[in-house]
Amino acid sequence: MRVEETDVVVVGGRLAGSATAITLARGGHRVVMLERRRLPSDVLSSHALVPSAVAETARLGALERLLALDPPKSPWVHVGAGDVQVHEHWSAVDGIGYGLCIPRVDQDVELARTAEAAGADVRMQTDVRDVVWRAGRAAGVRCVHDGEEVEIRARLVVGADGRRSTVAARCGAWTPYRASRNGRGAAYRYMTDPHVGTRWHATMSQWRWGTTVGYTFPTPGGRMICMLMPPAERISEVRRDPEGAWRALVGEDSDGIGARLRGATDHTRIRSTSETISYFRASSGPGWALAGDAGHFKDPVIGSGQRDALRFGRRLGEIVGPVLDAGGEDAELDAALQEWERERDRTCMASYHWGSRESRPNAPATPLLREVIRTFDGHRGQLADNFGRVRDPERIVSPRVVALGLLNALHRHPGRRREIVREALGELPIEAGIRLDRWLGRHLFRASTTRPSERGDVDFPPVPRAASAAVAVPDEGTAGLATNGGPSAAGASEGPTAVSTAR
Repeated sequence: MRVEETDVVVVGGRLAGSATAITLARGGHRVVMLERRRLPSDVLSSHALVPSAVAETARLGALERLLALDPPKSPWVHVGAGDVQVHEHWSAVDGIGYGLCIPRVDQDVELARTAEAAGADVRMQTDVRDVVWRAGRAAGVRCVHDGEEVEIRARLVVGADGRRSTVAARCGAWTPYRASRNGRGAAYRYMTDPHVGTRWHATMSQWRWGTTVGYTFPTPGGRMICMLMPPAERISEVRRDPEGAWRALVGEDSDGIGARLRGATDHTRIRSTSETISYFRASSGPGWALAGDAGHFKDPVIGSGQRDALRFGRRLGEIVGPVLDAGGEDAELDAALQEWERERDRTCMASYHWGSRESRPNAPATPLLREVIRTFDGHRGQLADNFGRVRDPERIVSPRVVALGLLNALHRHPGRRREIVREALGELPIEAGIRLDRWLGRHLFRASTTRPSERGDVDFPPVPRAASAAVAVPDEGTAGLATNGGPSAAGASEGPTAVSTAR
């Protein structure tokens, strides 16, 4: 097969992959970015770019391209839960005080074009089959492009190839060391926005009713996206009878999201999923790293995935770039990769817990929750800072806020006081566990203990069959994957195993 050499090969050409490739290519490194599909193509996503995510696109030099698509800017964020309706302005991040929602078929293309303009060699419709190993280190990939087998040798292999990451499987990191089962599924579609020209078409909204959470975001061309997130088992209803199930879910909140959607036309087909397990995979090892959903995934109920994919794709390039510039030793590169992984985990742990809590299949608009939300009415930017990832959730929904919400709930709903107190007491161990994780995060790497916010009975999919075979390296004679994430020095044909968390 044909053999090429480069500095970094990035597997996956969407958000995280493009952010990594842009940063490293701008730093003068040779970068090859491989995407299995031809863009534009759709992908399941919340589609939301909160202001901190928009700021990331500006740092990457992609914002002008995205704004050229003429998306409506959304300076408002709204939460509706029954009689509680809170409207806030987003807090500005790097001078950007608006969110955007751009369909991924357009958004991903513009980021890939930005990577290409930065100097990355971007190749679509390229199927990565293997990770190449040399002396116990990831040293490139084997792929098929235009019917030709190619081996691309590189000092660093970045897997940005999503939840079903081939790179994660080949590097022995497929099985997460920490995970939480999702309690909600997701179903979404696009439609015309009946409120173009009003504040609603400049607002990103969350709606809470019954056992469902929903979102409405304005998109380019006078359209909008609506995502419904009922308990996961209800997704089977959506698949059996898409239109009937959709009408039933929206009709359960006829005065809320139902009123927002009334008059919408030109609906697209419904896309849905019931598999959104949250997790942390070991995301760095000898010569390799996992960016974006390949390494860490949060439930889409909080809409933070795009922001983190962009941010930590960029940060990966910024942290490892100087080591590559200086021609540092392998140990220095591996230390930089661990530094990056630590930073990502410390930053994302709070939102991981937040997503796990919001994914619980219970009622998302109980009297206690409604009164906690009500405490933010008139306090500029509090809830917006939560959704925008300006501050961590537990710092915004503080013990004082919860106590005030509890008192108001007991006062406003005297007939449900026992239920309210029981719910409040159930939240205490969750709050304690989240704060314990924050403290441990400063001291431990890959802490794997399950906390009360998580649902640990996770049935994670097995390693894909195509990725279960050992990788042979003819010139080195090493094959198999050991528990340190690299190939077995003994050359035995071992299958991938979970990376050790004892680090």
